[in-house]
Amino acid sequence: MGIAKEICRIEKLKSVGALGGAYQHNLRLKDITNADETKTSYNIELTGRLPQKSYVDCFQDMIHSSPWYENGNHKIAKNAVYAVEFMLTFGGEAKGKIDIDSWCYNNIKWLSAHFGGPQNIISAILHMDERTPHIHAIVIPLDEKGKLNYTKYLGGSKYRLSELQDSYHEEVGQFHNLDRGMKGSKARHQDIDNFYSMINEAASPVKLPEPEQKTGLFKKGETAVEYQERITPIIQHAHSVSVAKEAENILLKKRIADIEHLQEGVVPIDLYNETLSELQNTKNQLDTQKRETLFCQNWAMETQQKYDDLDRTLPEKISSAITKATCTLHSIINEQKSKYQKLKQDFDKLMKDYTSLKTKYSDIQKKSEHIQELEHDRELMYAVMDNNGISHIYDKHKRNMKDGFIMSARLEIAKYKSRHQPHSQHARTTHRTQAR
Repeated sequence: MGIAKEICRIEKLKSVGALGGAYQHNLRLKDITNADETKTSYNIELTGRLPQKSYVDCFQDMIHSSPWYENGNHKIAKNAVYAVEFMLTFGGEAKGKIDIDSWCYNNIKWLSAHFGGPQNIISAILHMDERTPHIHAIVIPLDEKGKLNYTKYLGGSKYRLSELQDSYHEEVGQFHNLDRGMKGSKARHQDIDNFYSMINEAASPVKLPEPEQKTGLFKKGETAVEYQERITPIIQHAHSVSVAKEAENILLKKRIADIEHLQEGVVPIDLYNETLSELQNTKNQLDTQKRETLFCQNWAMETQQKYDDLDRTLPEKISSAITKATCTLHSIINEQKSKYQKLKQDFDKLMKDYTSLKTKYSDIQKKSEHIQELEHDRELMYAVMDNNGISHIYDKHKRNMKDGFIMSARLEIAKYKSRHQPHSQHARTTHRTQAR
């Protein structure tokens, strides 16, 4: 058994839908054929991503806080690569011989050094629930300006990916005794277990995910193009499974031919019939798989057309809704204006009544003050009369006031004064009376 090889595979994620699909897979939010559900709890998130944050949430947060895209300065290019997914692992020969903690640390360090720093790594999950431990890392390729720039990190020269593999070997692989592999090789390696896994998948129908729906009037859902990009890998995978099934059929036929050759044509009839029956079943399964794949493709195209139609009618529906809402708002405003005018008229009338009442109250208050002054003078006069012993005359005068004998009371008071006042004062009083 040779030295195990290091594996670093890269996939572009060019839409929000692709990010959502990667999130569903990496977080085990959908069924994974080769994953052992009893070991899923051993999977580890190696970054500081919050559990409630999806890949789409993290992407949108980074775009909104980017100086390149904030405040609508720039728009995301149509051909932009939203994220890069790295699948980092090693050959099965090294299983149990690798220090997983150290290997994970080296991988995160390598990603940070070559793809814009740790802030660009929104997730890196160590999967321990499949046959070989591996990391799925999601990197948002923002450059120093905050712009999505896949070319800066992975584009340009045709030797760029080869150089990337060199750096991965130098900074990760060689520290764990892993082989880089042959430079320039275009071979695609696939172990026998993965092959038979694809064979087994062929027996089950392909289930395509539903398009992501919008959640609000102004929130855009998944476009037809994004949906097509998301389901294309699924359809391609189903096609690969179908091809694998055909390969198994060819292999099985070859083995039967070899057996017939070795036994020189002496094959028991029951074995022959059993093998023939299995071949027929395999053929039937392949036919069924092809029909289901064709159905899925047709359904995908119909769904795409439906969402294309929806994209065309959506602006008109939004405009109609806005117009209706505006008319309703104007009606409410006019109604409130009418209520305001009536309330203002009532208020003005109340203010007028209040001013009139305030004037009357002021007059009453002045009269009350005058009455209080007269009452004070009365009390003072009564006290003086009481001191002079003539208060009984006031009391009698008061009674006569009630009975209507005012004049007689005055005469009696005048007589009293003439008897008790000095002559000079009486002369002055007489003089004043005559002067009148």
